[in-house]
Amino acid sequence: MSTAPTLELRRYSRLKNLRARAERQGAALQFWARTASLAVISCFFSLTSRWDASLLFVLAGLVLFQLVGLIQFLFARRRTARWWIGYLAGTLDIILLTVLLVTPNPFSLEVAPAAMQLREGSFKFLLIFVCLGALTLSTRLALYLGALAALTWAVGVGWVISHPGTVIPATNLYSLPMTERLNLYLNPNFVDTFAQATNVLVVLIIGAIMALVVFRSRHLSEDYVKAERARANLARHFSPNVVDQLATDDEPFGPVRRQDIAVLFADIVGFTHYSEDHPAEAVFELLRQFHRRMEQVVFDHQGTVDNYIGDCIMATFGVPQASHDDATRAIQCAEAMVAALEDWNVQRVSRGYPPLDVRIGAQYGAVVIGAVGSERNLSFAVVGDTVNVASRLQSLCRELQANICFGSRLIEAAKAESPTTQLNARDHGPMSIRGRDEPVHVWVEHRAENQGAIAIPA
Repeated sequence: MSTAPTLELRRYSRLKNLRARAERQGAALQFWARTASLAVISCFFSLTSRWDASLLFVLAGLVLFQLVGLIQFLFARRRTARWWIGYLAGTLDIILLTVLLVTPNPFSLEVAPAAMQLREGSFKFLLIFVCLGALTLSTRLALYLGALAALTWAVGVGWVISHPGTVIPATNLYSLPMTERLNLYLNPNFVDTFAQATNVLVVLIIGAIMALVVFRSRHLSEDYVKAERARANLARHFSPNVVDQLATDDEPFGPVRRQDIAVLFADIVGFTHYSEDHPAEAVFELLRQFHRRMEQVVFDHQGTVDNYIGDCIMATFGVPQASHDDATRAIQCAEAMVAALEDWNVQRVSRGYPPLDVRIGAQYGAVVIGAVGSERNLSFAVVGDTVNVASRLQSLCRELQANICFGSRLIEAAKAESPTTQLNARDHGPMSIRGRDEPVHVWVEHRAENQGAIAIPA
């Protein structure tokens, strides 16, 4: 049995690496968000509180939180950072903050019962650290921090209740008369257990919501990566105007079907000799430039690049959906390819390179369209006699000393699409082609200013 990883496993591995990188970037974002939050809180207390030892103790606590965040940030920047660093830092944050919130300030000149610490509204600061955990894009960390904050606050409330003299309602607080409720609220040793239970519930809910947001964000990012990868792959073959349609359809090509389309083949004359006599780097650079220019011409005419076969490029018109002018666009594309090559030759000659010549064959007719291959390598295929004829017409160009050879069916289809179409090709009559018993009626087109072929010299 093959031990090679499946396509799905490789995809999962790539996504796992992307998520790990996103979590490292999220840790950096968490640090800067923490820094901004602590700076705002420091300014608020500095402007609204009296400057004394009690305030300095609070500010020192904020500095300590910043140091914890800085240490976490420095560890998270490393590729080899351990996953538990975030959990450790989050645990320190939550426990340290809970201790500071439920215990009296040791430097405060005013001594108040422990129960009063729960009435200051400081519980809300715990929510900041729970939300900061979501910035790491770790669903588990967001859940952990929410659960830990709820647990530590519950423990802190229990510690306050355990103090001698602490008053808690013996029954449902809201079933008591208003007078009794007010008396309880005015008692500095009173702990509203219902309100504290609500705080625990709220932090659990917020932690769960943060985890859900992170979970949703991760899936959205995965969907985005898939969509962009699909668009990138499609953009190699299809014109931009159909890429979005193909990327969003569940089955863009549909089932295998028979359809009338135009097929075009174009290749460089003399390329075999060129590749034998030149370095591989030069050969590939020539191919890249040729394919890039011809591909752009195909896309400009809303065609589809079906395949690259060495120096040959195969294009189709009417894929994935037939249009009212497929044959006309195929003819215009072939002529535009010759014109584009002539423009490129001007640049090549000016730089001391030999000019190139291209031969193009095109035909219109029925083909079979569908996806072929396996899960590992699925591709789109166009097969049929029309494809074979177009390829043979391209080879026939050399014998006829023509730049372009059109099949008569393509010409007839173009005339049917637009009776006023002006054709530069001339009728050459029936020609026998290799691999076909019946002759093919051929139309040929030569370069206007030079009837001879300009091939790459050996």
